[in-house]
Amino acid sequence: MVALRRLRSAARYLVAVLFGLVLALLIAETAVRLLYASLPIGLQTALRNVHVTPFSDARLAPAPLWQSDLDYLNIVRPGAFNNLQAGSPTVTFHVTSYNWWGGRVGFRSPPPDDGNVQAVAIGDSFTFCYTELEDCWVTRLRQDTGLPLLNMGQPVTGSVSHARLYYDFVAKPELKLKQPRLVLWQFFGNDYNDDYGLADLNHTAKTPPQAAPNATPLPQGALVVWLRENSAMYGILSALIRRDPGVEQFVEPYHVRSGNVDLLFGSTYIRDSFDMTQARNQEGEQLSRQAILQTRDLVEKNGGRFIVLAFPTKEEVYRALTEPQMGKAALDALAAPRLRLLDFCKAQNLTCLDLLPGLQAQADRQLYYANDSHLNAEGNRVVAALVSAFLRDQGLVAAH
Repeated sequence: MVALRRLRSAARYLVAVLFGLVLALLIAETAVRLLYASLPIGLQTALRNVHVTPFSDARLAPAPLWQSDLDYLNIVRPGAFNNLQAGSPTVTFHVTSYNWWGGRVGFRSPPPDDGNVQAVAIGDSFTFCYTELEDCWVTRLRQDTGLPLLNMGQPVTGSVSHARLYYDFVAKPELKLKQPRLVLWQFFGNDYNDDYGLADLNHTAKTPPQAAPNATPLPQGALVVWLRENSAMYGILSALIRRDPGVEQFVEPYHVRSGNVDLLFGSTYIRDSFDMTQARNQEGEQLSRQAILQTRDLVEKNGGRFIVLAFPTKEEVYRALTEPQMGKAALDALAAPRLRLLDFCKAQNLTCLDLLPGLQAQADRQLYYANDSHLNAEGNRVVAALVSAFLRDQGLVAAH
């Protein structure tokens, strides 16, 4: 009888312990979800695909509208309406995407009803804008100048992609469209890396791809896959144990606060994709130059003006703050793609605007997101003002 009472007591104790563990786990799971936006960026990225609850399809971070594409590297899916997007775990905005001429690419601007494409801005995520549409520099420039400017930006694309998009959706003779009188071609320093990436995707690259950093393979099995998709705590433990280089390359290792400016910066991705000592980026540069010249010639043949806008990194804009931590050599390396483009502009008689001086002149305020490489709403406002002034100086829009 005594033994039976002890057994029952032990069983009750075990049940209480198990109940406490389950309750603690549920509290931890709930807390991680509630505090997701406050977690370190690496953990946010690792947990982005975890379901908000096991009974819904919603994830902790919205699934991106853009997807890999063999022709353009990446494209935005058309047909989205006010879709919440996360450019990075800390930056969200809404996107409505429009189909042009029945194509599979979604643009933030609807096509003109009459097919009269008068002016376009084409580029990567800096033209697509990681902001609400009304805050994007393209939208602001349209409002400021009265130009019927259309936004053809696509995230994670380079110059070759932009040339193909321009031809396929604007210049292709079969479309029988009235050709633009102005094309704004946005450049960012990772365009060379993206152009190589598209060539590698299509197996036309001459430079062998860089070996991917070793990462422990994800375990498989029904239970593990379920936990990976539904348990935030499992995701945290997996991230801490596995340490995925694909996640870590976007972590900003440096941090500085000064006045109104708060910046994290210097990610491995930025440094690698801008590194012009790497053969793959050099190959991408040649592909990019060909695409720029081909599009310039096409635009001018059709009576339009072609203008290149060179966007700098936040590390360059806030160099006085970032160089003490990163070092002069690292900052010079980040400036190299943009400076090489500007030299190319001079050699080829291209009309180019370097946005670095204008952005640096207003770097006493937050122009980029603290933990993201993109311009915030204020940065987009400044860019729109700089481009507007440049177009007026070029006689392309009327002065106020």
